[in-house]
Amino acid sequence: ARLADLRQQVEYDVRAAFLDLHAAADRVRVNRDAVELANEQLAQAQDRFSAGVSDNLEVVQAQGAVATANENYLSSLYACNVAKLALARAIGVAEERAGEFLEGSQ
Repeated sequence: ARLADLRQQVEYDVRAAFLDLHAAADRVRVNRDAVELANEQLAQAQDRFSAGVSDNLEVVQAQGAVATANENYLSSLYACNVAKLALARAIGVAEERAGEFLEGSQ
């Protein structure tokens, strides 16, 4: 009974770590797209300012949005790496193969 309980716990831990990693990778993709969008909006704001149809406030706000998007992207990369290591730990290879899990990080 104890072995069966332990096996169930390990299976649960691996499944949970895998799902956490999947969600973290999705957040990385969403935040990467948000950075691209913020940069496009900044370029548009700069174009409008250069054309004289808007003021500098719009450009400054767009720059702030780019900074926030980049910060969110970096935070999601960190969370994704933590999730990768949690999965490595759950499957019992964290010590030996952690580097492999972190290679190719988003």
